[in-house]
Amino acid sequence: MTWYHLLLDFYECDPGALNQEELLKKTFEELSKLMGLQIIAGPLIVRYIGGEGSPSGEGLSGFIIVAESHVSIHTDIRTYYVSVDVYSCKEFDSRLVEEYLIRVFKPRRFEKKMILRGASRKTEQLATE
Repeated sequence: MTWYHLLLDFYECDPGALNQEELLKKTFEELSKLMGLQIIAGPLIVRYIGGEGSPSGEGLSGFIIVAESHVSIHTDIRTYYVSVDVYSCKEFDSRLVEEYLIRVFKPRRFEKKMILRGASRKTEQLATE
């Protein structure tokens, strides 16, 4: 079985979108509908304020567990940064996810990585037998 892991890094985001718990909750709900994911726990949203010099910054961290795996979103209001992980055993259209989240966070630039996990499992098992 192949698992799909999308990693998005959004830079220079709209400051107003980074510190709203209700917006983050709505984002998880709409994203799960867009992707056809079944939420089984969450969203859990935590506000964090790192101390001076803390690499953790200040913002929101949110997480949903879905039947297909999980989605996490972390915002940093000090640096206008958002990181998103979408991990799923169900194949999904990463472009739709990307476009939706760009509308929510309005980054000036972003980076995207898609990792296929578990795809070489059969090959590795054969090599170790």
